Amino acid sequence: MTIAYVFGGMHNEGSTAAPMYERYAAARSTYRQVEEWTGYDPDQLLGRSEPPLGAPSRRVKAIRQAAQALAVHDVLTELGMRPSVTGGLSLGAQVAACIAGAVSREALFTLFARSWDEPGGPGGEAAARAQGVAFVGIPVGEDPDGDAYAPDRVGGSYRGVDLGPVGDGTMRCVMFSGYLDQLERLAESLPPGHQVAKISAELPATHSPIQQHISDAMAAEIAGMVFTDPDIPVCSCLETRTLTTAGDVRDLFLRITTTGVSVPKLLDGLMTHGSELAVVLGPSQFDRYLRSRVPVAHVERPGQVDAVLGAVAAVRRECAGMANSDSTDENERTVEGRLPAQGSVAVVPGA
Repeated sequence: MTIAYVFGGMHNEGSTAAPMYERYAAARSTYRQVEEWTGYDPDQLLGRSEPPLGAPSRRVKAIRQAAQALAVHDVLTELGMRPSVTGGLSLGAQVAACIAGAVSREALFTLFARSWDEPGGPGGEAAARAQGVAFVGIPVGEDPDGDAYAPDRVGGSYRGVDLGPVGDGTMRCVMFSGYLDQLERLAESLPPGHQVAKISAELPATHSPIQQHISDAMAAEIAGMVFTDPDIPVCSCLETRTLTTAGDVRDLFLRITTTGVSVPKLLDGLMTHGSELAVVLGPSQFDRYLRSRVPVAHVERPGQVDAVLGAVAAVRRECAGMANSDSTDENERTVEGRLPAQGSVAVVPGA
């Protein structure tokens, strides 16, 4: 069975890591390692106590999210579940490269702990301009591949995150990044039928050239990192492409801060490897993955671990049965019924 592991982008909600940490020794071991590399203790990473005074919030969020995602990964590994292919969105792409063996955990957390201080910030006139993001609905027919809107078409703002088709599939949701004065004029640049759903100053102009100063700070750390060829394929979120060499992964790390990312391109990449189940690990705005062409499960809490292990075990039993049966077509239909339907949620609430 081909299982894909998917890691979400930066998550702005509070930490939900405590139940996994309390139940599984493998998760606690992960957090102890992260403390050694970053200086943040488990209580700080779980949100039970405040991080050190003056710690940049973006740094803290990155370390918390990566630690939680890897803790879930380590719990599943201890229980015998491993992926055949992986990928992630934004920060999740870097975590995916790590679990694929292309970069060490120590190097990944050292990067997160050192490089997001935003030294000096953007200079000159740009420093005085507030940044933000705008969520826009675009008719799928006008942007079928997610590549139609260059900055000059939307008043100078950038396509930061393509979330893909939403709702009934007729509209594509895109998060544009830019300066707030640009974003407030965005509606005037769009043709009829487009919808500016929300403009927010809570996020910086992420995944755009406006973040070049952060990219430069990260590049200084990346220059000293050791990359190796991944042990399993890593699907890019920058384009529909599989990363198979150390150089591919290094390029992803260098470009991720200033380049737009895409959920559909990530999911298309996973499909090229015959993924039969995609498992989103750790904190995520999970609804953005629900238009996947394969079933998707979310594992963030202990009950969800049990659910996904049960689903995978059921499919493996059915596959073993098919190998010994002449009624292949009938058994294939049975196997399909064992997993959640396309775009559904395999979630068991609870601690």
